[in-house]
Amino acid sequence: MGNRTKLLATVALPLASLIWQPAHAAAIRPMQPAGTTQGVIQVQSDESGLSEEELRKLRRKQRQQQAEEQKGTADEQQQSDKQKAREERRKKQQEQQAEENRAADEQQQSDRQKAREERRKKQQEQQAEQNRAAEEQQQSDRQKAREERRKKQQEQQAEQNRAAEDREERRKKQQEQQAEQNRAAEEQQQSDRQKAREERRKKHQEQQAEEQTPAAEEQQQTDKQKAREERRKQQEQQAEEQNRAVEEQPQSDRQKAREERRKQQEQQAEEQTPAVEEQQQTDKQKAREERRKQQEQQAEEQNRAVEEQPQTDKQKAREERRKKLEAQREQDAAQENRQRPRRERDPERERIARDPSKTTETIDLPVVGGAAVLDSDKDADNRRDGSREERRKRREEQRRAEERQNQRQFVPTSDADAQVDREGNRRRPVRYESIERERGERFDRRPGYRDPDNVRVDRRVDNRVIYNIDNRTIVRNYDGNRLSRRAQDTYYENLSGGRVRETIERPGGVRVVTIRDRYGDVIQRSRFVGDREYVLYYVPRDDYYYVEDRVPFRDPGLYLPPMRLTVPVEDYIIDTSSDYDRDYRAFLAAPPVEAVERVYTLDEVKYSARIRDKVRRIDLDTITFATGSAEISMEQASTLRRVADAINDLLDENPGETFLIEGHTDAVGSDESNLILSDERAESVANLLTDVYDIPPENLSTQGYGERYLKIMTDGPEQLNRRVTIRRVTPLVKPVASAQ
Repeated sequence: MGNRTKLLATVALPLASLIWQPAHAAAIRPMQPAGTTQGVIQVQSDESGLSEEELRKLRRKQRQQQAEEQKGTADEQQQSDKQKAREERRKKQQEQQAEENRAADEQQQSDRQKAREERRKKQQEQQAEQNRAAEEQQQSDRQKAREERRKKQQEQQAEQNRAAEDREERRKKQQEQQAEQNRAAEEQQQSDRQKAREERRKKHQEQQAEEQTPAAEEQQQTDKQKAREERRKQQEQQAEEQNRAVEEQPQSDRQKAREERRKQQEQQAEEQTPAVEEQQQTDKQKAREERRKQQEQQAEEQNRAVEEQPQTDKQKAREERRKKLEAQREQDAAQENRQRPRRERDPERERIARDPSKTTETIDLPVVGGAAVLDSDKDADNRRDGSREERRKRREEQRRAEERQNQRQFVPTSDADAQVDREGNRRRPVRYESIERERGERFDRRPGYRDPDNVRVDRRVDNRVIYNIDNRTIVRNYDGNRLSRRAQDTYYENLSGGRVRETIERPGGVRVVTIRDRYGDVIQRSRFVGDREYVLYYVPRDDYYYVEDRVPFRDPGLYLPPMRLTVPVEDYIIDTSSDYDRDYRAFLAAPPVEAVERVYTLDEVKYSARIRDKVRRIDLDTITFATGSAEISMEQASTLRRVADAINDLLDENPGETFLIEGHTDAVGSDESNLILSDERAESVANLLTDVYDIPPENLSTQGYGERYLKIMTDGPEQLNRRVTIRRVTPLVKPVASAQ
């Protein structure tokens, strides 16, 4: 084969195949022989047979092939670069997407956190709204209850009025029936008398027609006597029939009827001439007719007036009369209080009472014969626990110590400000634990509480017991009886440590729950209105030794220095008889007069004069008790209206307020009998405030002190010593700064 043929086979045909290759096969490259190097053109070694023109064409084709190969390589390189660029862009996009996802996650997490905060705030606002709504509902329910009780009282008064009117109508009907019977009896009696007159007249004519012997005259006298006996018997029979007819009349009407019949019988028993009897009978008949006509006219006028007057007008009239009567009673009571003779004022004591902080002496009431202002000073005087001079020295040392430390005596400005810890710092808010947090074993009978150790029982009277503790005589009263007067159900549960939980259920979903220790002392008390719990007494664990570790009662006031009164006496004590126009609400809402070092149990407050002295008091000296009596008249009850309204206003603002009602007597009588009497007086006032003024009984606690805290120093009878005192002890018996 020649050289041309070889060249065509080796070079021209592959080039033609490359030129005419389909588009989809453009990427296919001819396989290079092994050992070839890109960019080097290999030609047939035998070129001697080619012409110059052919060689140029061949070289041109080779250059074109090389250019195409370079172009393909450049395309591949460009494709590779594009692929790398795509990969880089994809990675960057992935990184950006990841960044965006992280930012979106963070934003979403932030949005979720904000949404949670908003939901939490909304829930808190909803809870606050629910609490406000519950409180408003409770206030509304309390107001409705007051209105319902007032309406019931008005209805009862209306029923009583209607019953009185019915009784009056029955009495009138009975009187009319009695009058009819009397008229019938009188007519019968008149007929009998007429017949007797006719008989006597005939006999008299017969006797005049013939001569009569003395024997005939005696017979005539005998006949007259028999006629009188027959008339008397007839009158007695008529009287018996009348007595049977009027047995249903009231006793007073029957007595009047008997007296009238007796008078009539006495008049009838006398001998009367026929003319006088007829005239008397005629006058009586006329008088009866006139009275009957007058009664009928009055009844018709009353019926017309009643028919014309609607029932609402009657109710309004009764309500107006009741209000006028109550207003008149209050005015009379106020006038009586203002006119009541006052004890003579002591100028020197009055000067000290205006600013007690300037002296360390014992502050006495600014009247002649007045006792110490503070009950703790009275207690010390009674027990002879150091002289007044010793207490003055201790107060002076305390004041000098404060001056050396450049301190002034702390005077609280609020309840929360008054409650400080042992270092003198304000107590941190306390989160109340629900009184029903612990499950108990239920039983239905009231348990028998133990008497405290090292205590002598002097006397038991009903639900009261007199103890002698540390040479002090006190009276204890189980208040569960007073709280359960309107209860639907009462049950008990045994808790750990010998404690008992007492639950009193009342209408309207109200429950009063009390936890007592094994001695019957109140540890905690709450009132539930539906699911809402209002805490009344609550002693934190740090302030109270639980039952297992308790020791017999000891006065916590013994660990405190003598009290120094820093406020004017008139801002510490109010007498309702002389301070009738004071703002009782503002006075009761005022904070304690000195710091409250810890929360005390209710019994510690009751039995410690030093602890009670921390809060102000109102002396209800308008309530005057008779000697040896605990009864209160309704006229005196009206004098408590202003104090009761102040208590209700405070309870509307805070249903967890607690008030202590103290009973006192004068020095007449034995100590034990006075203790019981004073406790009964305190309970009478508490019941009156509940029954008349709708103050919940669980917000009131009572305690009697007998003759221990006299207001006027005298051993004789003294009205000012027979009194009742009210204190607001809320900052003493529970933390006022709560975390809920």
